[in-house]
This record gives sequence, structure tokens and C-alpha cells, in this order.
Amino acid sequence: MITANSQLIEFRLHPKQLEIYHDAHRYKLVQAGRRFGKTQLAWTICLIFMLQNPGCLLWWVAPLYKELIPATKTVRDITPKPWVKKQLENSEIIRYIKLFNGSECFFHSADREDSLRGSGIHGLVVDEAPILKQNRWESELKPSLIDYNGWALFIGTPRGTTWFTKLFTRGQDPLNMEYKSWQLSSYSNSTEQGGFLPKANIDAIANDMPELLRRQEINAETLEGEGVVFRNIVNRIKPDKEIKPYQIGEIIVVGSDLAKNVDYYVNIALRLNGEVVGFERYNKLDWPFMRKRGIEFCKRFGNAYLLIDSSGVGDPVFDELKREYGKVEGYKFTSPTKKALIENLSIMLDNGEITFPGNPETKEFSTTLNPDFNVLKTELESFTYDLLPSGLIHYGAPEGLHDDCVVALALAAFMIKQRKFIAPLGAFRFG
Repeated sequence: MITANSQLIEFRLHPKQLEIYHDAHRYKLVQAGRRFGKTQLAWTICLIFMLQNPGCLLWWVAPLYKELIPATKTVRDITPKPWVKKQLENSEIIRYIKLFNGSECFFHSADREDSLRGSGIHGLVVDEAPILKQNRWESELKPSLIDYNGWALFIGTPRGTTWFTKLFTRGQDPLNMEYKSWQLSSYSNSTEQGGFLPKANIDAIANDMPELLRRQEINAETLEGEGVVFRNIVNRIKPDKEIKPYQIGEIIVVGSDLAKNVDYYVNIALRLNGEVVGFERYNKLDWPFMRKRGIEFCKRFGNAYLLIDSSGVGDPVFDELKREYGKVEGYKFTSPTKKALIENLSIMLDNGEITFPGNPETKEFSTTLNPDFNVLKTELESFTYDLLPSGLIHYGAPEGLHDDCVVALALAAFMIKQRKFIAPLGAFRFG
């Protein structure tokens, strides 16, 4: 409990948060799972420091502007209004707060390069530290702490092996007098361990994740790759000669992602053992030509079964295809259905159930199959995920990149996994 400005306030921290709060190291690195209470801990540390050091200056830095939203909510939740002398907001995000004793905290985002240089500060919180660029810390933020021998608290969930990992490792050395680091799972905040969340609430999020995502987001383990969904892609390459061309009579499935705006129209054909036997990719085709290309592609593989993205503008295209080509079904994209599609593909790739023709020695996909085929490899390796504040997982390509090939492959893989073909009727069904 703390009394300030004639008001008594109780700050509630669970045992692991208290351990971090009381630690005396200058640089503290907290690598923790979702719902651990990282933001609450960090602002509690800031607030108490500001109360105990009148006139001090702190910074709170997030890699992206949108990532200041959780901090804003926490500041509002646990900062007594009578303590606030001045507060500035921009689009409902707090950018500056000044307490009654003259202590100040600025909330910055690192969206723009070279924007974090300033006068000396007494302390600093780096939010989502694993995704901040290394030079922002070394060239801009760390020098700002020199004047007052300031402290820094790094918080975040791991995002693969980064510069933050090296700092974290430094903090694991018990002989290091400046750095201290903690790896703490989400369950540290469970009521069973003295925390505030029922274990069942954390289980509900954890059980809905693939293993790798659960290890990273819940257990706070450092995995290779930054939010990577698909791994070991090059280990799924088979020599061209080992993947036979299409054989008349065999069942082939085709996944088709329709072009929208600047995206690409992609068709990918798989045989039932998961081997890719066909790939094509086009840009700026009108809908009638897309339908024609799609039907021609399927006929190359003995009237293959076709599954297309029938969301939004895909609906009329699907209706036309259904009239012209019987062996087609639509897949409606929502957050849950895309999640199911992508996670099925991730599991099949992990299990070696999907293979690509190419050259295992050079790690390249087959240019014989299609000159653009390596675009699929690039998209798979760059495809990422993000866990939303609601606990839902969002999958997609990084900003500025495409995921059309990934979606087409995922649709074809989904058909293989479902195995709901009705051969006598020459059709198939889902659901």
C-alpha cells in the first residue's frame, strides 16, 4: 500500500511480479507468457518510482503505435485520478502523463526511425521488447539513461531468436550485477500459483493453440523464427525425379485462391499423398478468365476436385464455377475457419504430409514445375501469426507481402485431410 496526495492505494501483484518488483538489478528482462501481467507490473513499477522520485522523467516505448493501447488501458485502470495533474491523449492513446509531484512519463512508439533521441531519463520500459529493432535500443534509448544512471525494464513474449535473446542470456548469469532476466509462463498468474486468473481460463487459450505456438505464447519459450507458422519447409523438398507427373486415373485435389485487388490468382494441385503436382499463379485477370483458367487447370488433372475461397467477391465466381464445373466446393473465410485451415496445413507440414518437387541440395523448389514456384516457398517461410488481445490468433502475411500461395496450398491440404470424397457421385462434401 502507498499513500500519496492524501490517498491510500493498494497495488496487487502476484508472487512472481513481486519478485521482479523487488529485484535491484539495473536492467530487468521479463520474458513471459500471455496474461502473465507484464503491463500491469511495468506500470506499477513506473508509478511507484514516480511517486518516490518527485520531478523524475520516464519513458514507455513500444515498437508500434497500436501497441500503446494495452498500456493506455492499464494506466487508466490503476492510476488514481487525483494523482494526475496533466494528461495528453491522441486517438484515445495516452501519450503523456504528469503526476501531482511533477514526475512525468512519455509514451512513445518506434514507428519512425531516429525518433527516440532525447534528454536524459531516469527510467524506461520497453514494451514488446523482442520485436523492437536492436539499433533503437543501442543507439537511441540506452544513451538516454546515461545522465541519471537510469534503469530499464524490458517486457514481452518471445518472438524467436533476436537481439533480445542475447540480453536475456546475459541476465541469466548470476554473477552479472547489471542484468537479470526471468522466463515465466502464463500459469505464473494462475490462482494455483498465487495469481489472479483461474487455471481453466489459461487452459482454454493454451489448448486452442498448435504446440509451437503454445510453447511460445504460454510457456514463453524462445523458438527459432519470429512468429513463424510453417517450419522445416526445405526439409519437405523431394528431388524432381521422385515425384512422378500426374497419372491418368488418380485422384487430384486443387486449392484455388482468387485474386483480390493487387493479389494473385493461384491454383495448386496435390495428389492424395501430399505431393504437389501442379502450380500456377496469375495477376490482374478478370473474373471470367479466372474461371476459365481454373477449369482448364483442373481438367489437366483428370477433372480434379476443386476447393476455392468463396468469401465476399468469391461468391459469384463460385456460383458460376458450380454451374460450369461440377466438382467444386466453396470455403467461407472467417477468423475461426482460416485458423482451422492454416493450422491443419502447419500440422501436415510438421508431419511431412506435404512435399514439394525441387532440389534438396540448393533448397529450391522446382523451376521445371513452374518458374514462379519458389514464390510459394517464400510465402510459407514469411507467413506469421499474431495473438490478439482477445486471445484469438490472427494468421497472415507480413505487411507488404502476399499469402495467396499459402491459402491455395492450405485449401488443397484441407481436402486431403478431410477425405470426404463421394467417388460414385463424382463429387465431395465438407462439414
